[in-house]
Amino acid sequence: MLRRSIAFLACTLFFFFTFACAKNPKFNFTQGTRVGIVNLLESDATHTNFTSFGQDNFTKTYAVNWQIPSYAEHKLITGLKKNTDLTVVEIKVSEASKQKALRLNMIERVLLSETAPPTIPPEGARLMETISDPENVQVVIIIGSYSGPSAYKSAENPIFLEGYGLFTRILLRGIFEKVFGGLLSFRKAYAFAQIGVIVFRVQPVIYIGSVKTSSKGRPLRPLNDFDWNADINHLPESELAKARPKIEQYIKEAIKKALTVTHLAPSGTALEDTGSGIGGAPAR
Repeated sequence: MLRRSIAFLACTLFFFFTFACAKNPKFNFTQGTRVGIVNLLESDATHTNFTSFGQDNFTKTYAVNWQIPSYAEHKLITGLKKNTDLTVVEIKVSEASKQKALRLNMIERVLLSETAPPTIPPEGARLMETISDPENVQVVIIIGSYSGPSAYKSAENPIFLEGYGLFTRILLRGIFEKVFGGLLSFRKAYAFAQIGVIVFRVQPVIYIGSVKTSSKGRPLRPLNDFDWNADINHLPESELAKARPKIEQYIKEAIKKALTVTHLAPSGTALEDTGSGIGGAPAR
């Protein structure tokens, strides 16, 4: 009986460690490893307004000059340069159809996958190989926005958001707001960012790790100085811009965590601003 128990325990531990490790693949990045960056972040900001009764729900996009794509790329490069074994390469994806396919298959479907590790759609893997092979990279980091459930909820259901920008919630309108608005806070404004940083090994395409800027357990970032006297349907730049520093902080934290958990940068890596640093040795 004792022998059977020991044998059962040994088998259980074997399968536990085998499958636990399979869910979290670890890779050693040797000197000369080429890392490609695919930056799919849009330059526009999004304002989503949510009300308790749904009549005034809307999503609107604003052209802003926040330089969020450049900010994110500089942070990625700064973190990667802490590992002197790596060569960083920028991979441009100019075709709109390819950008859309990458966002859907390699960002949204991977981040929202219910399997561990996430299931990589074959069409996404083929496209990844197409854009990465000419640069002879061994690792690809994709950063971009996605559409999916957010940290904000209506009752117990998450509210779906896309992109990054400002999220406003108004629970009471009209006479109810006039009566109760001064007594209780029924209006909230938040900076939000539905952005993912996903790391893949290529040749062949294998998922390494990912981090979302907004996820369960992360603190929400309210805008306590938001001016509710502003026109909610046509927000001035001064009100939109209040979300920018918090969005940048979301991105910075996500990039730092993504580089750390995938072992592309040492733990505690600082992401202070530096030069672009893109290039290195030409692709072979």
